[in-house]
Amino acid sequence: MAYLNDKAFSEILKTVSIYPISSEKIGDVSRFSFQSKNGKEYEEFLEREAKNLDKLAISKTFLVIHNKTDELIAYFTLSADTVKLTQDERNDSDLANVKFQSLPAIKIGKLAVNKKLSKEVARKGYGSFVLDIANTYAYEVLKAGVACRFLTVDADIEYSQTTPDFYAKMDLKGIKHVNKNPLTKQ
Repeated sequence: MAYLNDKAFSEILKTVSIYPISSEKIGDVSRFSFQSKNGKEYEEFLEREAKNLDKLAISKTFLVIHNKTDELIAYFTLSADTVKLTQDERNDSDLANVKFQSLPAIKIGKLAVNKKLSKEVARKGYGSFVLDIANTYAYEVLKAGVACRFLTVDADIEYSQTTPDFYAKMDLKGIKHVNKNPLTKQ
């Protein structure tokens, strides 16, 4: 399921590039002006921890950069995860007979949108766009031959009362099935 409609997703995709934090094109992340509504922890994570965790293969950080203005619009981290479903959740899905205790997932560990964007770049939809891209990456892992059934989110709801509403609006109820690649609309 895509979070943005096809047109909105395509419009954003035309205006941005997504780079791993280790890319030479990124260089020193402190060159970007970045303020997160999620607080200083997210700004400090990007500047102090993200590259090291990437190097250690703990989490991979990706930056969404506006092509024209070179502004850092958002960043997100992905890592391997597992999910344990209740019996009711298993019964409500096609997993009732699966005997594994833990099921494979990809986790969005951090997701932050820059609240300090120029008027040219500022618009709504970047958070949803990042969720679509994370789902795409999870789908690509699955397509490459590594099991990945779910997309999970480690949401820091203490930073914003609207965070749970955002994920609910995106139809994320704690567990999201990895089911398609929004880039190819499969």
